[in-house]
Amino acid sequence: MSRQLQRFGALYVLEDGKCYPHASLYMTQLRSDSLERSIQLLAEIAANSFAINLTATAYHQAEGYIDAEYKRDSDIEGLQRKVISIINPIRDGIREKDKVRMFSTTGLARENLEKYGYRGVGELFSPHLSLTRFKDGQAIATDGLPPYAELSGQFTKLGLFEMGDNGTCVRKIAEFEFQS
Repeated sequence: MSRQLQRFGALYVLEDGKCYPHASLYMTQLRSDSLERSIQLLAEIAANSFAINLTATAYHQAEGYIDAEYKRDSDIEGLQRKVISIINPIRDGIREKDKVRMFSTTGLARENLEKYGYRGVGELFSPHLSLTRFKDGQAIATDGLPPYAELSGQFTKLGLFEMGDNGTCVRKIAEFEFQS
């Protein structure tokens, strides 16, 4: 579907090896000397977690992105809490993009940025899969897209990725299968 959206002026297409499809749990900045520890900690979480079933509830569009939104449930919320609790203590400050956001962000979003270096934590966590982002920030009619329910499914791995522009995962550092 991401490839089909190119006709609208997509900035990226999801494709293993270039822009990996993913549902973000936490985006933060790590020091290179923390990578091995992060890998070890995430491997432990995956070894003690089960695959997560996510149910797509809608298409969402903001800031030129088109996302499949997923229902929040105790499984995905619990996994986010586990990841943040072990990675936040070893994060390296705040991403440049979020430093800029601090000037205009208030309330819980600002508190989350200060405490976790990421807005989408806890109450503001919005599980989603970004399909692409459009060059001119446009929104498109979604009635011609496959039903969002087709993007529901089981997520079987936990990964650590290097982020690129637009929140894309451009380099896989490590991935871990959840226990079966």
